[in-house]
Amino acid sequence: MNSISRKAEYLSSPFLILFAFALPFSTSAGSITAMLVLLAWMLSGNFKGKFNEIKNNPVAIAVLCYIALHIIGLLWSEDIAWGLHILKQQWKLLMLPIFITIVRREHVNYYMAAFVGAIALKATKAYLVWLGFISLPPGSIFTTVGTSHVIYNPMLALAIYIVLQNMLFSKNSKQALFFKGILLLYLSCNMFITVGRTGQVAFFVLLIVALFQFFFDRSKRKLLVGLMLLPFFFFAIYQFSQTFRDRIHTAVSEIQTFDNQEVTSLGCRVWFYQNSLKLIQQNKLIGTGTGDFPMEYARINQIYSPNLPIADNPHNQYLMITGQFGFIGLLILLGIFFSQIVIGQKQTDRLTQLRQAFPIFFMVIMLAESYLQVHGTGLLFSLFSSFLYKDFPKIS
Repeated sequence: MNSISRKAEYLSSPFLILFAFALPFSTSAGSITAMLVLLAWMLSGNFKGKFNEIKNNPVAIAVLCYIALHIIGLLWSEDIAWGLHILKQQWKLLMLPIFITIVRREHVNYYMAAFVGAIALKATKAYLVWLGFISLPPGSIFTTVGTSHVIYNPMLALAIYIVLQNMLFSKNSKQALFFKGILLLYLSCNMFITVGRTGQVAFFVLLIVALFQFFFDRSKRKLLVGLMLLPFFFFAIYQFSQTFRDRIHTAVSEIQTFDNQEVTSLGCRVWFYQNSLKLIQQNKLIGTGTGDFPMEYARINQIYSPNLPIADNPHNQYLMITGQFGFIGLLILLGIFFSQIVIGQKQTDRLTQLRQAFPIFFMVIMLAESYLQVHGTGLLFSLFSSFLYKDFPKIS
């Protein structure tokens, strides 16, 4: 190994820490730092060893099968140009096997700390908007200025869970526990002054997961009490957060009036889901192909909801992949998370709880958006999967 290869190998994991910090800030920051990681990976050499590690990792293989499906799906696509566009978007998941060969056991805490630290800074910016120190564009309600709430709130939910599981399942001094408790409260309150409903749903789901993880083997009675208190917690947030209350009222109103075919956030989603299901019924086995979903959706949309916009993405990962590749595609998608769940049951260390919660987190948020295709969350998936499901020696 020459000096350039040694330096590149040495820098690859620090670059990954930088990437974990940059990812929540912007699309360009995530892309630039990801390219730095890729460059270091390429210069470090030892490709035979890297490929051996990749082929022995079930999650990496499942993701590569998922990407390969997009290549094969071009065979029965009429719109090759759009198919190639969709294929290019899979580069975010292609980073996962690369990251797996880079992550280091001794840097795992740094990856998570960099991510949580970045989210805390983004939360501070949202608080400054909320308090009036930073002005929003006229008519805007999105306090997550600079980052879409579609991406920010799910990332925030994951960061909150990371802090919570660290408090519950790691050894902490009194000072560390106090600091993490303040951080947990700081991030949790931020969740409900911002408007990302998917992240808010993920917050409650991960809270339920944490309750089961902590109390199930300790006390079924305390678990039951915790679950019974959740509706009161929800009601308290509803009472004290005007933003949260308004978003719930808006959601209820939009769902109740979706038949009017008005262009609203949830109203459109209901039609996206219904029309996508009709598309899937007509293409059950292998779907429309990688590139033909928009064309086939437009045809169905013209029949059932002509007043609404055409969708190239039904805002649901399961409907998206089943529409493109049929139930074969859905099985391959679910295979990624199955492989994570299996590894999560086998590996027992201080990351066990996060390893178990991560696929649940993604499977929930994918009900509301094609999050493996979205830039920030696609890279987030690759980052966390790389160190959660790598076959490290036991992490103590």
